[in-house]
Amino acid sequence: MRFLGMVLSLILIGCSSAPDEVKVADEKLLVGFAQVMEEATPYVGQPARWGGVIANLTHSTSGASELQISQFELDSRGRPDKTLQGSQRFVVKIDRFLDPKVFTQGKSMTFVGVIEGMSSITVGQQKLKVPVLKASNYYLWTEDKRIKAYYVGDPYYDYYYDRYYYWDDINDADLIEHYDDFDYDYGDF
Repeated sequence: MRFLGMVLSLILIGCSSAPDEVKVADEKLLVGFAQVMEEATPYVGQPARWGGVIANLTHSTSGASELQISQFELDSRGRPDKTLQGSQRFVVKIDRFLDPKVFTQGKSMTFVGVIEGMSSITVGQQKLKVPVLKASNYYLWTEDKRIKAYYVGDPYYDYYYDRYYYWDDINDADLIEHYDDFDYDYGDF
């Protein structure tokens, strides 16, 4: 019975994925960003889920918005992974007004939509040819203020059994104190 409970919990953990706003019925049909970077013409009209951080927001008309996104690969939850270097950009067109105070530069977003083709943009003095995504939905990520902290336990008692990690919610003041609390004296090893 215990084994069955463990297997069931692993299955449920494995099923947790992207937020409902950016889920798709069949992820195998999604076109990757790297495929479209060379030439978007063969992929026009096909679905994609891309993400990154906001580089620029403009409003072409009163009811539409256009975002320039610095692309980052998505993790298993569909969140842009900022630990991987984002070196490309893409444009997202959305048929609704996005408030510039909410959608500020540097915030992470994930988009689901169809590929429209390529567009030329200017970044600084550099002209770039980038893919365009017509977004059907998006997800604006909140800042993650958690760190992965390891609890080691007593080094003289069953070391491997006692070792686990947990997510600890922190604020800026706790960050320094957090590491001082776990300053163990292991003696001379």
